[in-house]
Amino acid sequence: MYRENYLESRERCLAAFGPKEASEYDAWVAVLTRQDHEACLADLSNCVSLVADTNVLDAGAGTGALCHALTLVPGLRVTALEPCPAMRSILNAKPDLSHIETVAGFCDHPSDRDLFEDGQFDVIASRQLTNCLYDPLAAFRNWHAWLQPLGTVVVMDGLFDRSAWSGIWDGVVDTLPLSACRTMATVPYLMEQCGFRVTFAGFMEVTNTLPSTRTMRYMVAAKKCDG
Repeated sequence: MYRENYLESRERCLAAFGPKEASEYDAWVAVLTRQDHEACLADLSNCVSLVADTNVLDAGAGTGALCHALTLVPGLRVTALEPCPAMRSILNAKPDLSHIETVAGFCDHPSDRDLFEDGQFDVIASRQLTNCLYDPLAAFRNWHAWLQPLGTVVVMDGLFDRSAWSGIWDGVVDTLPLSACRTMATVPYLMEQCGFRVTFAGFMEVTNTLPSTRTMRYMVAAKKCDG
């Protein structure tokens, strides 16, 4: 076999993000400025309408990078899905994110479907998650189920090289299907296979102009289709 099973992959992920590693990860989040968060929202606004009372799932929330941006929109109802306890602990300790509900779990296996009700969310968004998905198709099918009819999914990720997977991630690049995707075509193609209609696939133009962006970011948006 070319990789371990999904349970072993999850154990490796959880082991890789203990308190020390989660704190080191959050150091990157902590240096993001309001300008960074506003840039993210500006790119998002090209694909999805975020208004008060919109129910949003941040899939793979980490320590709250995307959540910080979403808090700039008054009245959003945000749920953060994150499997790593140390990551959730840091997110929950942030005063400006204290109102956000956090849920423990992964999203990339059929067994994750029961984490949320069908049609629960208006929008599902992820930031630097798809490159880590063990089974992208399973994740996209789960997201399709969790979205209400005509709901929107938005994926934000980077065009990473193989060299980005080093240190504790050494060897992982050949076990995760989207780990080193150098094209924006793969994610929208897979989404179409899972019942989505792709409405945007392109670079995050505002985010990519910032000095804090070291790897080019792209974004894919798609609508849930039921037929």
